Amino acid sequence: MTNDPSLNKIHIVFNGQETPPMKVSQLFDSRRFNRLIAVTGTVTASFINDYLSKFIQVEIALQTPKAKDARTAEDAITKEALANALLATANKRPAKLFEGLTSANQSNVLTGLFNVEFSPVQALHSRFYLLSNSDTHDTRVILGSFNLDQKDFDKNQNRFEEILVFDSDIRLFQNLSEHFKKDIKPILRPYFSANLLKAAQDQLDEGAKDKQATGNQVVILDNETTDQIAAADMTDIISHDVQQLLDKKILPETTTLAMREVTTNRSQTKEAIERDIKQHDTIYTLQKGSVSPRAAKPKIKTREKIYQQVQQALISGMTPQQRRAEKKYTTFLYDRPMERNLLANNSGLYVPNDAGTHPIPFGKLATISQIRDGLKSINAVLDGYRKYVVDYSDEYGKRFYEAILYAFTAPFLWEIRQKASLNPEDGNDVPNFLVLGATAGSGKSTLLRIINQLTWNTDRSLIDFGTIYPTETAQKKTKTVEAIEHYMKQGSSYPVLLDEIEPYFFQQDQYSRHLVVDTMNELINNPHPIAPLIGTTNYDSGFTMLRETARRTYYLQMDKVIDDRQKGEANKYIYNVRQTLNNTLFKDFAMRMANLLEDDETPWRDFNTATGQLDFLSNTRKIFRDYYKMAGMEVPAYFADQICDDFQESSRNSWAKLYITQADDFKYRQADDSLLFDISKLNTFNGFSADSIEKYRNALPIELCVDGINGKRGKFVEIKAPDFFKWIGERNPYDSGTETTTDTDLSSPTEEEKPQAESPVEKPAKKKGFWARLFG
Repeated sequence: MTNDPSLNKIHIVFNGQETPPMKVSQLFDSRRFNRLIAVTGTVTASFINDYLSKFIQVEIALQTPKAKDARTAEDAITKEALANALLATANKRPAKLFEGLTSANQSNVLTGLFNVEFSPVQALHSRFYLLSNSDTHDTRVILGSFNLDQKDFDKNQNRFEEILVFDSDIRLFQNLSEHFKKDIKPILRPYFSANLLKAAQDQLDEGAKDKQATGNQVVILDNETTDQIAAADMTDIISHDVQQLLDKKILPETTTLAMREVTTNRSQTKEAIERDIKQHDTIYTLQKGSVSPRAAKPKIKTREKIYQQVQQALISGMTPQQRRAEKKYTTFLYDRPMERNLLANNSGLYVPNDAGTHPIPFGKLATISQIRDGLKSINAVLDGYRKYVVDYSDEYGKRFYEAILYAFTAPFLWEIRQKASLNPEDGNDVPNFLVLGATAGSGKSTLLRIINQLTWNTDRSLIDFGTIYPTETAQKKTKTVEAIEHYMKQGSSYPVLLDEIEPYFFQQDQYSRHLVVDTMNELINNPHPIAPLIGTTNYDSGFTMLRETARRTYYLQMDKVIDDRQKGEANKYIYNVRQTLNNTLFKDFAMRMANLLEDDETPWRDFNTATGQLDFLSNTRKIFRDYYKMAGMEVPAYFADQICDDFQESSRNSWAKLYITQADDFKYRQADDSLLFDISKLNTFNGFSADSIEKYRNALPIELCVDGINGKRGKFVEIKAPDFFKWIGERNPYDSGTETTTDTDLSSPTEEEKPQAESPVEKPAKKKGFWARLFG
């Protein structure tokens, strides 16, 4: 949230009196108070960055989520406190929270000014906030059920909560302060462990030696480092924290016995979500295995043995195939807008340095000569398609140029989506998926490699869809989609470049709906960097996508081929062109786009007046037009001025051909002024492909069907006759007053014809590979 939200749906009682709504910054007033002690449910990095940065001392204790299957006092330790602590560590939540802090707040943590803690051995359900000023001795006590999360103060969350604020109530403040120090503090341990802080400090020390790492250094730890931290911290929780509190008699002697028996009576719990079960079973098994198996009073094993068990748990359940598949994606570009500093030439993008030890800023303004060279290289690429593609036209060339513009914009799409959206549903207008539907021999894979070179200065980042897993792999389709989801959710903003996506991905909802729809829903409801996907797929005359997938995908159709007679010459030409490609222009683009994102006056909601579509690449086009002006070059004819809506045109064309060739199969129903079509006739016996029924069903817009989605289901499709004929551009033979409409551009719907917002789709449970997929 950009501004402090108004708390008009939160009832605030201030010193016993009802008070008007207060802003978050007023509740946590860093001008009046400089110290904070908080016992809360959750805390987000953005909340700390926005509201707590100016406090000189912050101590936050995190609550323990209640376990559904905790029934006894021992369960509150083993199934609630200890399991939650191990799960948080295994999920790398401390590292993720630390990485989300600004560089200044990361420094505050390293110097001990900001402390976040949690309780691994006692359930902590308290919640209160103590603010004070060490100079003026002003105090404030806040009691309430909210978390340190902007969402809890969002008026659009549509919920009511109570907040009790007590200013200068010294007795209450001292009471709770003493309770915290005497009772709660002894059972807390640092959420940011010594292992994590050492790794962070080591990276900062390494970065300080690098001349490229200008300005404030930010910590972004790689997966291997956070894996090692998680393993060491989980071991320490059991071998040190539990043992220490047993020795001090803070924990009862029965704790180790409860740890050994923690896996009993699990049948009912195993009916819950599969992923949650696997996580808990893993943690419980670790608890059980960490104590002696047969002793009447079990003792905790040595640290070395526990560490071995933890390491084994980290990799058990993942096959070597799964581990190899997840390592195929190795391109990382991190978007950190909170670190953006245009005066210091910092675009907010970071990449790992050559040694992979620490992140360095990415982006550099280019000279006019370099910009001109970059544009000439792109023009040379398009000239190659112009020379060697059969029936090439500038209109067709726009697809290639549009793909390049999308790739340049990709790292910033999640930010653009936030700025262009008035409400979450608008986010679907900024798709995180670009699909290049192309025939064999059209140069689509070459284009993907060119995109890679123009943005990353290499052509080796492509992932071949069909070889993510070997052919003989059991459940290959499901595992392939799970791997792609993993690639997209590594925290990087650089697009996943996926070649030769197989048709089943688009046509079967358990794959495309799961990845495309669920990912977009996640992005619009919880904006954060999820890598866009740019993929190619073989196009034929019947290519289609599920409507929900198409709504959230930018589809560009490349259905022309390179002339067979000139393939040798074409290969030689494009080879020579590719030797000239680099990412100098992309680095400059990163700086210019970052500047637009930081400018509050930049317009992001640019709609095409003819189609009503949001042009989410509008500002990218502006930057490139400025490039041509600076370079003294004319804007090429294949420069796209608006979004290309190829999927809708392809769908319209398919049904137009079907009607023209099989008009007798469309039966007119006068009562409803509709057409009935027996879609079961689209079978192999009649010369269609095996999946033609679903292809045509998916390609038919819902708004053309009688009774909406119900009109598309079953054996007979029922279509509104007037709308259908207008859509396909044919004369309506059942309306004597209708003139032919073939001269009208019907490739795009009018405002009234535009698809209505779809109802939310229930998300299927996400199944991922074992530990790495369970815990990130």
